[in-house]
Amino acid sequence: MTRRAPGGGVAAPAGEPGAETRDSGERPPARERGDPEAGVTRRQFLIGGGVLVAAAAALGVAGRRSWRVRDGWYRLTGAYGEPGTPPPSYQVTYKRGTLPSKYLAGPAAYDIGFTQDAAPAGATPNPAGTPVLICLPGRNRTPHDVLEGGLHFGDYAADAIVKRGVTPFAVAAVQASDTYWHRRAAGDDAMAMLFEEFIPLLRAEHGLSGPVAIMGWSMGGYGALRAAELHPREFCAVCGVSAALWRSYDDGVGDAFDSAADYAANDVFADAAALNGLPVRIDCGRQDPFYEADKAFAEALPQPPAGGFSPGGHNDDFWSRVAPGEIDWLGGYLSRTAP
Repeated sequence: MTRRAPGGGVAAPAGEPGAETRDSGERPPARERGDPEAGVTRRQFLIGGGVLVAAAAALGVAGRRSWRVRDGWYRLTGAYGEPGTPPPSYQVTYKRGTLPSKYLAGPAAYDIGFTQDAAPAGATPNPAGTPVLICLPGRNRTPHDVLEGGLHFGDYAADAIVKRGVTPFAVAAVQASDTYWHRRAAGDDAMAMLFEEFIPLLRAEHGLSGPVAIMGWSMGGYGALRAAELHPREFCAVCGVSAALWRSYDDGVGDAFDSAADYAANDVFADAAALNGLPVRIDCGRQDPFYEADKAFAEALPQPPAGGFSPGGHNDDFWSRVAPGEIDWLGGYLSRTAP
C-alpha cells in the first residue's frame, strides 16, 4: 500500500499529443514604419501576414487528411478550447498489483485508488457497501497514468467527495492489453478477464461490494460501452469518453478488429439497444477524430445520453475539462444502493 505524494507535474503519455506550449505574452519591440534600418517594414509585414494566412489555410485543408496536421492546426488556432483545471493533490491510498489471467498472454496490471480515504470526517458511506468506478485506459496508457499520472483521475474523484459531497467510492483502473476489449484471434480475451477475474477480485480481495459503474477513454471508452452492452445489469451507469468507435469495418479500424466478421461480432452500434434503461454518458470533443462516430452512437441509443460534445481534442486537456462533470454524474448513481 502506498500513498500518493503531493505535487507532481502532468506529463504527456505515450500515444497521445504532447503538452501544449503556451505563449508567454511577450512581444518583440514595435518597428518604425517604413524605416529599412528598423527591420521589417509595414509593407513587408502585411505581405508576410498574407503568406502566413495562406499557409494556415493550406494547413487546414491538408489537415482533413492528416490527424497530426489537424492536431497542430487546432492547437495553433485555439480550437480545442482551454484545458481543465488540475485538481488538488489528495492523500488517496493506492494499491497496485498484477492479476494473473487465463484469458491473457500476460498478467493484467491494475491500480485501485481508495478515494474515500480523503473524505471528510462524518461522510456517509453507501449502506450497500463501498461502490467502485472501473476505469479502462486508452491505448498505450497504464492504470497508473489514469489514476495517479497524467490524468490524475484519483484526485478528481477525491475532489468531488471532499468539496461537493459526492458519496465516497473507489476508482479501479485495469490494463489487460491493447486488444480492444474483445476476444482476438491471437487468443487474448480482455472482456472475459474483466468479468471473470477483475470484478471478482475487487469484491473478494478489496471489499468493493457496492454498486459498480464503468467508464473509459478512447480504446477504453469502446471497452466500457461494450462491457455495458454485454452485461447491463452489472453496472449502475456507463460513461464513454472520446470512445474509439468506427461505424463500419471499412472506416479504417486498423488493428482494433481482426476482420469484418470480428467487427460485426463486437459492433457497439448493432447492440446499442442493450443499453435501454441504463444511464449512459458520452463525452467527446468536436475536433476529436472519433467525434462523428461518437455522435452517431449517441444518436443510436434508446434514450438520449448525458454529457455532450464541445470544443476539444483527443487529449488530457479535454479529458481533464470534462472530468468533474463525469465524476459528479457517475457519483450520483454510485451513491444508490442498487443498480
